[in-house]
Amino acid sequence: MKSKRILAITGIRSEWDILCPVLKEFEKDSNYEVNVMVSGSHLSNVHGYTYQHVEKAGFRIVDRVDSLLSTDRVVQRAKGTGLLIFGIAQTIEREKPDFIICVGDREEAIATAVVANYMNICMIHLAGGDPVYLNADDPVRFAVSKLAHVHCTFAEDYAQNLRKLGEEHFRIICSGNPSLDNIKNTPRISLQEISSFLNLDLKDGRYGVVIKHPLSSEKDKSEEQMKLTLEALVKFCNKFDFKFVGTYPNTDPGASPILDVIKSHESCENIHFFKTLPHDIFVNLLRNCKVITGNSSMGILEAPFYGLPVVNIGNRQSGRLNAGNVIFVKHDIREIIQELQKACFDERYRTYVKKLISPYGDGDSAGKIKRFVDTIDPSDNKWLNKHKLI
Repeated sequence: MKSKRILAITGIRSEWDILCPVLKEFEKDSNYEVNVMVSGSHLSNVHGYTYQHVEKAGFRIVDRVDSLLSTDRVVQRAKGTGLLIFGIAQTIEREKPDFIICVGDREEAIATAVVANYMNICMIHLAGGDPVYLNADDPVRFAVSKLAHVHCTFAEDYAQNLRKLGEEHFRIICSGNPSLDNIKNTPRISLQEISSFLNLDLKDGRYGVVIKHPLSSEKDKSEEQMKLTLEALVKFCNKFDFKFVGTYPNTDPGASPILDVIKSHESCENIHFFKTLPHDIFVNLLRNCKVITGNSSMGILEAPFYGLPVVNIGNRQSGRLNAGNVIFVKHDIREIIQELQKACFDERYRTYVKKLISPYGDGDSAGKIKRFVDTIDPSDNKWLNKHKLI
């Protein structure tokens, strides 16, 4: 029997953490052939050439599409999407996949969805139905959902959102978040080893993780917001003998000023940033930390699985399903310090967070997705043709 060919498309580290366990599940089955196309920040030196994570995981990269423009102007993502549409179409024409799989709401997702529809390839979309208010990504994600053929949602609330949008029930599975599979299956590493790798003394566990991205609707404020964030973290560290470990922001417009602020704080003894970190180091860094702060989706999607408190600074992530572990604060130094103190040292609150049940799955999402896709015949027009909405 001919193998079904899967082409995964990824442009950023966070997507890959979600895709990787799913692709590994398919790769175990000889009925599937799995390949990957990389683009965006994966090919960027500034972001640590994260395509190497794909290679390290043992997957074949069949194409590399340069789509990340060296500009902080708002044209960046629109032009990058155009480059991706062109590149993805060429890759699909050559590779002839039966399925295309991608994640979320970034340029790769909308470009893949457009190409998949025009070229009649069954598209599997991970993380549909998830609202992201005050962000250009929100309508893009729902546009992708209307174009995609198969939906693997991270929570039942999000599956219900797609049903309300008119998506047929047979197309939707609430799979949960596959990045939880990654966490569950990552071997434990001691704080001693982590400290040695990072060349930092974290052995007492008095540290947090910070990741801050720009918000499209507040792009012009990203520099000021990052300055306030780091000023608050510096004061917190000095007051409580604490440290923060951070990774670079994503590639959205507004990221350059954030990077400039990060570089201006390189001499700070208690806050250390890295372009990227190996997956096993990063997972164990989180397992042992006191708090996540900034505004990464990780605080919403993965932190409940770790049992970690989150102090989310600003409006990014507002509107998303909160397991109860996320405190939202403004870009106010006093408020940030106050809520960090609660998250790190209020044992009653920390016990409450540890007992929360994640609405985003239990670490078996990849298996659920694989079993669902096993039932799909990509040549059956019922998957490629949607019913009339009006």
